[in-house]
Amino acid sequence: MEAPIGRRERRRLEVRARVLEAAVALFEVRGYDATTVAEICEGADIAYGTFFNHFPEKRDVLRMLADRAVESVAERLEELVKQDGTIDEQLIQLFEGAAEEYETDDRLHRDLLGKIHAIAYTDSPEDKDRRYHSAFERYITESVARGRVRDDVPVETLADIVASMVFSLSLSWVHFEDFPIRERSLAAANFLAASLRPQKG
Repeated sequence: MEAPIGRRERRRLEVRARVLEAAVALFEVRGYDATTVAEICEGADIAYGTFFNHFPEKRDVLRMLADRAVESVAERLEELVKQDGTIDEQLIQLFEGAAEEYETDDRLHRDLLGKIHAIAYTDSPEDKDRRYHSAFERYITESVARGRVRDDVPVETLADIVASMVFSLSLSWVHFEDFPIRERSLAAANFLAASLRPQKG
């Protein structure tokens, strides 16, 4: 059983959440580069110096958003594996859900996601990268145990393939304005499901 969070820690988490919320809102309206720390502080209703008690620099906001993106993927996979259904149904749910979140005509939203990806790829410590892949490995391991996924290929290999496809689709959507994210996501889900489902005979 986890110990209850103290008042001071709760306050720290609340302030950090407000900063992130204000920052994202500004990034998606003005863009990351055009947004100042002072504007973030005003949006979060905190003193200028308070920002630096939580984030050494503005770039650290992106690092926190990258961490949250990894946590969101892990949580989605943890919930998905508990559900009934075939691997086909589960992968369609996973990929179409991601496509729905990405799909927007807002260029600044794409730019923000691109910067978050860049942080996740270049600045993220090894343990964060490992956490992303571990989430997929846990999902595949449990899916094999439940008979939804083939057991004749190493779990690590299958997890790498699925994780790489999720990341690749997201990058393509960021970099190509006419990228058909929903169509490609559905195609990827169907292809991966056919490759992952238990082989007959």
